[in-house]
Amino acid sequence: MGSYLMLFAIVIIIIIMSASSELITKPPITNYHHMQMIMQWHPTFCGRPDKPCKPSAKMSDFPIHGLWPGNATGHTPFTCTVPPNPKTVEKVWLNDRSLKNFLGLYWPSLEARWTDEMLWKHEWAKHGYCTSEIVPDVEYFNGAITSARRLINMLKTLKEGKMGPTNHKAYTVTDMKTFISEKVLKDKNIDVYISCERASSSYVLLNQIHFCLDKSLNTFISCPKSTATRGCGRGNVRNLIFPTR
Repeated sequence: MGSYLMLFAIVIIIIIMSASSELITKPPITNYHHMQMIMQWHPTFCGRPDKPCKPSAKMSDFPIHGLWPGNATGHTPFTCTVPPNPKTVEKVWLNDRSLKNFLGLYWPSLEARWTDEMLWKHEWAKHGYCTSEIVPDVEYFNGAITSARRLINMLKTLKEGKMGPTNHKAYTVTDMKTFISEKVLKDKNIDVYISCERASSSYVLLNQIHFCLDKSLNTFISCPKSTATRGCGRGNVRNLIFPTR
């Protein structure tokens, strides 16, 4: 009788271990609504005293911050609940020198304490792994670069349209979003999000622009309607500074 109980206990343990293994290896979500590619403005990011930047962070355009799954209300609450070992994703750029060069150009780490590779691993482990049943790791990084290259002239377009960086003029968030839709994406029906950092009681600083993509990273789509202000306040108030430093 004791041997039967022992055998039964071993079988139960094997079943539990198999179930646990499946939980660890299975990506957690497929029910996200879209992907958000967040492009950050480095003078605002590097203006934070708690995040010293590298001297090389003086860039001529918007670098990628991250590529995150979003829900139908426009938020990005998804974080990989069972993160894998980030080292497993290194093969993506170690096996493709061209991709690594593009990642360094479009997705650099601005913070002095992080290497580029540390940032890529962090973003994939926190956000990219969650979506890997639909967008595997290679497509995740290649999709980010492809989308960023489609936005390569964004800063130039903003400057030419008199919506460029200046410390002496304030814009409205609504005007900035409309301009980006019409002149950068060339489709007034594609909405974007803007997030801000508080500068004073009267003004906010342009921090990031959120571009929404379909779940396969093939097409820019309109971001879902959302009541979130993302730190920018009312969209029709002329309080948005697009800082030069």
